Amino acid sequence: MKTYPMEKIRNIALVGPHGVGKTSLADAMLFVTEKVGRRGNVDDGTSIFDNSEEEIEKRQTISASMAWTEYKENKINIIDTPGVDDYRGDVSAASRVVEGLIFVVKADGGFEVASENLWNMLRKTHLSTFIVVNRMGKEQADWRGTLNGLKERVNGAAPLQLPIGVGETFEGVINLITMKAYKFDGHSVEIPIPDDMTDAVEEAREMLMDAAANADDDLTEKFLEDETLSDEDLILGLKKGTLEGTVYPILFTDAVSETGVTSLLASVVNLFPSSFSRTRSDMKGLIPGTEDEASFRPSADGPTVAFAFKRQYESQGGDVTWLRVFSGTVKSGGNFKCSDGRSSERMGQLSVTVGKTKEKIDVATAGDIVLAAKLKNTQIGNTLTDGVEFTFEPIQYRVPTSADAITPATSGEEDKMAAGLNKIHEEDPTFSLIHQPHLGQTLLATQGDIHTNTILDKLKKITGVVVERRRPRINFKETIRGTAEKQGRHKKQSGGRGQFGDVHLRMEPMPRGEGFEFSDEIVGGVVPGKFIPAVEKGCRETMLTGLIAGYEMVDVKCALFFGSYHNVDSSEAAFKMAAAKALKGCVNEEAGKLRPVILEPVMSVRIVVPQAYMGDVMGDVSTRRGAIQGSDADGPYQVVTANIPEDELYQYATALRSFTQGTGTFTMDFSHYAEVPGDVQKRLIAEHLKEQVVED
Repeated sequence: MKTYPMEKIRNIALVGPHGVGKTSLADAMLFVTEKVGRRGNVDDGTSIFDNSEEEIEKRQTISASMAWTEYKENKINIIDTPGVDDYRGDVSAASRVVEGLIFVVKADGGFEVASENLWNMLRKTHLSTFIVVNRMGKEQADWRGTLNGLKERVNGAAPLQLPIGVGETFEGVINLITMKAYKFDGHSVEIPIPDDMTDAVEEAREMLMDAAANADDDLTEKFLEDETLSDEDLILGLKKGTLEGTVYPILFTDAVSETGVTSLLASVVNLFPSSFSRTRSDMKGLIPGTEDEASFRPSADGPTVAFAFKRQYESQGGDVTWLRVFSGTVKSGGNFKCSDGRSSERMGQLSVTVGKTKEKIDVATAGDIVLAAKLKNTQIGNTLTDGVEFTFEPIQYRVPTSADAITPATSGEEDKMAAGLNKIHEEDPTFSLIHQPHLGQTLLATQGDIHTNTILDKLKKITGVVVERRRPRINFKETIRGTAEKQGRHKKQSGGRGQFGDVHLRMEPMPRGEGFEFSDEIVGGVVPGKFIPAVEKGCRETMLTGLIAGYEMVDVKCALFFGSYHNVDSSEAAFKMAAAKALKGCVNEEAGKLRPVILEPVMSVRIVVPQAYMGDVMGDVSTRRGAIQGSDADGPYQVVTANIPEDELYQYATALRSFTQGTGTFTMDFSHYAEVPGDVQKRLIAEHLKEQVVED
């Protein structure tokens, strides 16, 4: 295969919300460059990018896919990413390895709220970005409205082109740098700029010059003095602004007719930075196995540094890892150090890909993205090196916010379920499997309900395990607000040596968060010292299962202040049983004094929504027994902080997206425990008693 130098490689990712035509645009790029003989189609299942069974069935991108093509002797690696919010982990991974993003919006929908949410997330990457207004051939396409919306909501957005026609009449684009118009009819043909576009072209070129001038101080001064920029100055400002992520050129396409796609590829080659741009500054990371900072300067003939950003299992070829080579060369059969600084990796067979079609290669050069087969020690986010002590920081994914308790439908398949989910996790690190033996449950924590369904469908396909989902059991606690004393006496005689233990215990509350304390207040040896640890053990074990609703008791002090024993029949087991009887007796007979109460975990929730949804958020928090702690503006968004009981947050991710049209996001962390309201306590006690009846 042809080898490309770093300056001839462009790595790009197509991003945008679901339904904007990213995959269709990626398929069109392959077709117009003659990489494929027939343009793939999502609707009929022939897309080069959406090629898994699940994607073909659902007609949507579930996992990132990749293909490469060539344009004007430049290699372009194209990563098509999912638009559904639940699958956004692949967007985070792709943004770590590309130099440019193509942010796609709908001409028949504009810069929607879902677009704005994703846009703000991606701005943190500072990557060069084009905004591509796609679906220009749709009947409801409105390029003027879309352009005006982008001008208002995206600082730095400026049209690089204007469309010729709209809907069925969309036939080409006007290049605002060269001031030439091109009609697409199987191939691009230069035509005169339509007379009715003259005013719009002049206004749009003024916007473009303004954006280019703002990217450079010298150009700003020149533009203010001359009120214009030469074509050379315009290109200089656009290249600098695009490279620095401060100018976002707007282009127009229709993937179905391929109109504007060739012009888009030309702009990718001319304005997007090549992989060679990485060699102009040091890359930052860590020394493997430490938290110490490290850096290196990438180069084609320098030390080898490659980053694993995706892993997938293929039924025919086994595990495949996607690698971005940042420096040096990677050869099949070569040995490399892994991120931990201890293990090593022998490089498997390398290949480049066009969807499912792979072409084997022996060497991957700096700047390229390749696939490596059957790597044993390399996981997503790992760095492979040779000749330098360096590792990139791991990919930062969103913390899962949706959780279900899961069990296999068929008893005895727990290990099989866990093994299958762990295998899926190697491909998708954006979910977590959390075992909670103290609550008797396993939690599947994901990015949302769609994500959960996808994982469980995949589990069934690869292992045959059918999983049942239910609302998770919350980690409630029990405590007391009063003090009580009770004797616990365990006596049993059944022939031979008997059992005898006698204790007097006092239960009293402790400050919140103090846990459990045992106090030995025995005077005069009425309970021998050798039995006192057994009394404490009996108290601790009883506290684990609670006294009123089956939950662990906390913030309680148990004091042993009196008792008696038998020289022959007393034993550690007898005193342990006596302690348990004393504690249970405190509740059964002294409940009025103890005033037992159930505590619930309260989460600190950070909710980010557009200003328009503030009222909805406030009202919803109130219905969930939450308390607003404050709100602050963050650009066009409002950040609301609230304390909400964990029991009220089940499927909150789905609910928040529903009433904010997909724009709301949230994170949560444990805050504290608080007493549940009386009606909630009655319900929990009733549920516990019902469970005991069923078990009996």
